[in-house]
Amino acid sequence: MDYVVKRQSAKNFTKDIAKEKYSMKHKFQRQENQWSNRQKSLLIDSMLRPYPIDPVRCEVGSDDVRRIFDGVQRATTVRDFFKENGFRLAKDLKPVTVDGEVYEIAGKKYAQLDEAVQDKLNDYEMTIYVFTDCTGEDIREMFTRQNNGKPLNNTQKRTAIESEKVSDVIFNFADHEFFAKVLTDAQYKKDVQRDLIRETLMLINTNEENDFTSFRAKDIDSFVVWYDENINATDISILTDVLDAFNTGDEVIKVKSTSIPMILYGGYKCIKDGKDFRKFEAAVNEFVENYDSNEAYKQLVQSGTTASAGVKARLQYWNNVVDNL
Repeated sequence: MDYVVKRQSAKNFTKDIAKEKYSMKHKFQRQENQWSNRQKSLLIDSMLRPYPIDPVRCEVGSDDVRRIFDGVQRATTVRDFFKENGFRLAKDLKPVTVDGEVYEIAGKKYAQLDEAVQDKLNDYEMTIYVFTDCTGEDIREMFTRQNNGKPLNNTQKRTAIESEKVSDVIFNFADHEFFAKVLTDAQYKKDVQRDLIRETLMLINTNEENDFTSFRAKDIDSFVVWYDENINATDISILTDVLDAFNTGDEVIKVKSTSIPMILYGGYKCIKDGKDFRKFEAAVNEFVENYDSNEAYKQLVQSGTTASAGVKARLQYWNNVVDNL
C-alpha cells in the first residue's frame, strides 16, 4: 500500500467530480446527503475562516477513478454548493472577512456571494489522500482506525467486520436500482438495503444444517462471518436475476421494508424450483395490494420482525406461496 497527499483547489475538485474522476460509491461509505443544511453550511463556513476541514481519502482503481472511502459527505457538500442552483447557507451564519472587507454570507447560494468570497472558496485548498496498491483489508483497517471512538451504525459496523469478498457481494447487490424503487429516501440514505440483502442471504442459506432465521444484530454479525467461507456463485446469479426481474418498468413498489427479504427469497426459490416467475409476481402484487387487510400475515409478526419465531413463520408463508404456484 502506498499513498500521496495532493492539494487541489475546491473549484478544480468539483470539476473533476463532474468529469467522474471521483466516485462517491464505496462499500465503506454511506449514501450521499446524510448531512443537514446546518452541517453543510458549517463546512462551507469553515472554508472561509481559519478552521481546517478533514481531508478526503480515496483509492485509485484499475480504471483510474478515485473512489472516496472517507469524506463523501464533505466532497458532495462542496460539489453541491458550487452547483448553479446549489443549496443556501444557513441564515444564522456570521459575516466573513476577506482581505479586510466584511461580507454577508447568511442565507445565500454560491451565485449570490460577493466575488471576493466566491474567489476564496474557489481557491480553497482541499487535502486529498490518494491510495494505491491497497487491499480491501488495508481500507478496512484505515476505516476502523479513522472512526475509532465515533459511534457507528450497525451497517457500518458490519462492513468493518465483513471480509472483502462478503463486502463486495453485499455492496454490489445493495447498489441495484431495485432498492431505489422500494425504499424511501430516508431508508436508502441509511443503507437499509445492505441489511435487507444480508437478511435475504440468511434466508437463502437456511436449511437443515444451518438456521439463520434470527435477524437480531448479533445473529446478522455471526452470519456475515460464516458467509465468508460459504459464498455460492449460483445463489448470487439467481438473486441477481430476481432483482433484475423485479426492476422492469418505472413503477414504484409500495411494500414494507421488512417484507423485502421474504419477497426476494420467494423469488429466489421460485427460479431455483423452476416455477413460473410471472405467477410469483402476480402473487407478490396481490400480497402488496391486500397487505393492510391480511390479518393472517400480520399475526406472523406479533413476536417482532427480527425474532426467530416471526422470521420462521413468514419464511414458511413464502415457501407455501411458491409451492402452490
